[in-house]
Amino acid sequence: MENYSSCVVLKNDGGIRPAGPQDRCFCCGSKIGEYHKSECTTLNRKVRVRYSFDIEIEVPHRWNKEDIENHRNHSRWCADNAIIEIDSFVGDDICLCEFFNCEVLEIPEAEPYYRDKNGDIHYSVQKG
Repeated sequence: MENYSSCVVLKNDGGIRPAGPQDRCFCCGSKIGEYHKSECTTLNRKVRVRYSFDIEIEVPHRWNKEDIENHRNHSRWCADNAIIEIDSFVGDDICLCEFFNCEVLEIPEAEPYYRDKNGDIHYSVQKG
């Protein structure tokens, strides 16, 4: 017996894709009005992760480890600048995959949700 979620497939469901049948979820096969199957990949939850990149950046020559970490973590330097540094490191020819790591910090218990075609979030929806 299949496990089902508490989310019903709606007419404007994000799981109904142009390449698939227009009366059912492309990912789990449940029809409009039925519950999405629990393994459906359109069902989401929020988790906390830490992204890290190991890249080379330019700093003043005289700075040591503590100077660099203090400047980046405790000064007025804006972390938004890290995006610029990452983009500069990558340029047009480098893929970040070999410099990237994702660490999961927390997976809270949460009710599944999905987004419709308008991007609106839907939680449990009762049939009928």
